[in-house]
Amino acid sequence: MFLDLSKPRADYFDEPTIAEILRRVILKDGNISAKDINSLAAEKRVIGTEEGELEPLLDGKEYTPNSLSLVGKIETLQPDQLLVLPQSYRIPAGESRQRLVYDLDTLVRLDDIEVKRAILGEIVPAGRLSARRKEQEEWSPEKVLRAAFDHLHQHRNELAEHTFAAYSWFGKDNHRRIVSLYRAIQGAELRAFQNLTAYRLVIPTMRKDLRLGKSAESSYKENLSPEQSERRKDKIRKYEKHLQRKRREGQPLGQYVAQLDVNFSDLIETVSRPFAYHGGRLMHVPSRSRPEIGYNVKITGIPLLEPGNPAAYSQVWELRGKCVCEDKTYRSDRRRSAIDSGQDEDFFCPHEIAALHTLRSIYEKDNKETIPFLPFVLPTAEMMDFVEKLRNQTVMVTYNPTTGKASRRELNHTEMENLLWKRVMARGYDQCFTTDVNTFRARGYDPLNDLVKFKG
Repeated sequence: MFLDLSKPRADYFDEPTIAEILRRVILKDGNISAKDINSLAAEKRVIGTEEGELEPLLDGKEYTPNSLSLVGKIETLQPDQLLVLPQSYRIPAGESRQRLVYDLDTLVRLDDIEVKRAILGEIVPAGRLSARRKEQEEWSPEKVLRAAFDHLHQHRNELAEHTFAAYSWFGKDNHRRIVSLYRAIQGAELRAFQNLTAYRLVIPTMRKDLRLGKSAESSYKENLSPEQSERRKDKIRKYEKHLQRKRREGQPLGQYVAQLDVNFSDLIETVSRPFAYHGGRLMHVPSRSRPEIGYNVKITGIPLLEPGNPAAYSQVWELRGKCVCEDKTYRSDRRRSAIDSGQDEDFFCPHEIAALHTLRSIYEKDNKETIPFLPFVLPTAEMMDFVEKLRNQTVMVTYNPTTGKASRRELNHTEMENLLWKRVMARGYDQCFTTDVNTFRARGYDPLNDLVKFKG
């Protein structure tokens, strides 16, 4: 996400409107129509069809879509160029809901037989794997998601024009879990934003703790122990070292963090003690667009176990979340075949995903219990660049045969999701995602650099 520091906090997570996208490349007062895209020099516009011509899109004539070659066009799009997509990539609001919420054919199923064959070989058990078998086979999210996504890559030519909206799996409670790539990225962005908020707010708080010799958690009534004081000093040194790193925008990270319009409600924090044998937790997560409300998110089935416990390989697939945001409310529990058949399902929202990333980080270096992995993808730098080009440099042109006119608009989230899957098919798992933060650390890569970029 591009975070505009000149805007108030409520606008931080806004995505560009069609007018904002077009005004980056077209200088014109008033409304900018689809026809005005013709005013752009040919080298400034990239057309997402095989022919690469704008006129068929404006005039309702035939064109040839090619999603695999489109991925390459998006990847090589320059900052001063505009990508124009044809209406074959259109998923209108009503159809978008159908694809994302009701349609089984748009799901990449992690418990599919082809995924099991890729990991286990040709002879695989019928039905879903038992908890014991998952533990025996070390059924980690990284292994399973790589197998599922690389299967798409291997069959990319036959699947290239198919619409995908999420990946899914069944828990032992027979509830389907559903994860959208785009929501997973939004969850990672929200987690990255909370890290910046912590840099902005926690350092001054810890300095005050040290100055008074008392803890903020106790309303400055209880004295800090020597160990607590030393931990705060260590954290301050660690945070300040990180804030001194120079960003690609030109200044050290601390220069941008100091300008953030945030308060303590923007932190992701635990609200309750662990419950359900440490498998449950209530978390406070900020709203992206309405910072005054925030959400209390209940997570259960958390694989919070002693390090090395093989039960993590089965428990990680039992995660469930309860959030009252609209995304969660209107996208879960929709795929029953009849009123008296089928089971409820869980669509993971960005707040739940951000909460779980935070919880994993809290216990990362705990010697007694830890969360070794989560089933949510984290984008590579290349994938985040791809996402930002869809958000900031892409428009869709649609033709209305009744009026004989073309119109233009920005992409909706389901259309972006579909294009993210096109890149998965074109490039395979490792160039797009990982679920293991240690993969990034081994490369010396900090995903915060690309999950949040500054402007203003």
